[in-house]
Amino acid sequence: MSYRQVWLKHIRIDQVIAFPRDFTLHRHKLYSEKQYLTSCEHAHRNRLELYTSVLSDYEVANNLVTTLFYDIDADHLEPSDLKPFRSRSEVKSNSISTSLLNNRINNIGSPGGLSDYYLNLRRVEVVELIVALEPVISKVRSVFSGRRGVHLYVDLNPVRVIDLRGASEYVAEVLGIRDIVDKQVLGDWRRMSRVPGSYHRVTGNECVVLNPSTDPELTRILSELIYEKFVAKSKSFEVPMPREMQETISVQGEPPPCISFLTGQLLSGQNLKHEARIHLGTYLLRLGLKPEEIAVLFRKVPDFNESTTLYQLRWLQKHNYKMYSCMKARQHGLCPLPLETCKYYPSPNWWFR
Repeated sequence: MSYRQVWLKHIRIDQVIAFPRDFTLHRHKLYSEKQYLTSCEHAHRNRLELYTSVLSDYEVANNLVTTLFYDIDADHLEPSDLKPFRSRSEVKSNSISTSLLNNRINNIGSPGGLSDYYLNLRRVEVVELIVALEPVISKVRSVFSGRRGVHLYVDLNPVRVIDLRGASEYVAEVLGIRDIVDKQVLGDWRRMSRVPGSYHRVTGNECVVLNPSTDPELTRILSELIYEKFVAKSKSFEVPMPREMQETISVQGEPPPCISFLTGQLLSGQNLKHEARIHLGTYLLRLGLKPEEIAVLFRKVPDFNESTTLYQLRWLQKHNYKMYSCMKARQHGLCPLPLETCKYYPSPNWWFR
């Protein structure tokens, strides 16, 4: 895998709106793929350190998660902490990731005279850690930090999660790494991490990719587990309504992902922004519901005002308002998935006339 592919994989550009996002510890903004790749190339060529945010601004704004970040630091572990992993691991010291790490370190000089010092101080610890963690590293995207340990990225199918810390702890428990990860970074929506191929400022070591991708089957399983445990389901769009209205409100089959996404927000009592209310209200009107029936649903929002809600719904109905196109919905932060994966693309209006 080329550096370019690694850098794009690092921000999951094929899964989610990746820009804008923070980069460098001063949190400057990256606004495009070209700007991001240029920054990565510059850091790699000039042996500089480079950070970028684990999640994009879009993901943070919409509580959308495509990866979970874990930092495992060899300096903070006792030999006894790795015993459970040694008992599980049948990996020898010449494993793929360990050999890659050894070869990459051996090819690095010692800028500033510091690299050899830190290498001698930590190399046994780091290699020992990677050998012990090989069963996990072989399954998830992972990077040697350049000095103290390993960064793990458990890539997921896009899933909307409010309790990021809870989801992170849960997956860490499933993977068996909960007791050795840095607890301070769990659930941090604004977390920064080192870009693979950049260099550690103190040691001069490169941040080496140990595994470029998460196992697809593991991604599927963990995404489903998180969805079941942390996300309110709305696949059949079953909304708690008075009994006489349930047959009218219940939509058979799966609505567009954007509608399921907004319904989940609504049922959890969150405030929907104006564009979200227009999109959801228009969808329900096109299903044949009356403004009075839809208003019952919107009572879930904290700032509900019945007269205002009915006025707006009747205005949408009178002007035969259409739902946003997929591109427009994405611009407003209403679309939770990559457009190319949605069967309703390029517009749900083609399906609900």
